Amino acid sequence: MKAILYTRVSTKDQSTLRQVNDMKKVSGFDIVKTFSEKLSGFSKRISERPILQKALQFVNDNNIECIMVSEISRLGRNTHEVLGLIEELKQKGICIYIHNIGTTINQENSSNEIFTKLIVTIMADLARLESEQMSYRIKSGIRSRKLKGLSTGRRVGTQESKDKFLAKHQDIQRYIDKGYSSREIQKLCKCSPNTIKKVKDLKLDPKNKV
Repeated sequence: MKAILYTRVSTKDQSTLRQVNDMKKVSGFDIVKTFSEKLSGFSKRISERPILQKALQFVNDNNIECIMVSEISRLGRNTHEVLGLIEELKQKGICIYIHNIGTTINQENSSNEIFTKLIVTIMADLARLESEQMSYRIKSGIRSRKLKGLSTGRRVGTQESKDKFLAKHQDIQRYIDKGYSSREIQKLCKCSPNTIKKVKDLKLDPKNKV
């Protein structure tokens, strides 16, 4: 099946390489082009994402049969928009392969299409709720510390040593070395994107400051 890959990460310090490598191992697809985007799917509508729009145009112009994504949230976190795009592609006879559940939707003569779309709807909703909850927890924690008169950062004038900082985040370093994305590391280590970026910067150039 003639296909393209569409990958997306939320921040510029994240890599789409793992998404690409994982999907290239899937049999049954002739991948002719890869489109990778670095921006938040939560804050940008589908119509405001330039690389995704280029991918959709390429699909229309080159008789592409399938768009491959690592998970449905790569297309967007607005459930209504995602379902609208799925239906639009279905009308054009274009499938969507979703790697993390190992299924292809919009296929002709698919007997489980309704069940599959139900799963897609649930997963899109969960992705949206996850982003909202993460944002709420961060803001709530900052508000709580301010109400207690506590600092929301390191004390003024103090600086953590590089060795101490890296030693404290050995788990993050392991996942970086294994090629995990920043979003995946956030979930596994319960840390912020900024912390992951600092670890990456120090690993690349030890002269960088914490």
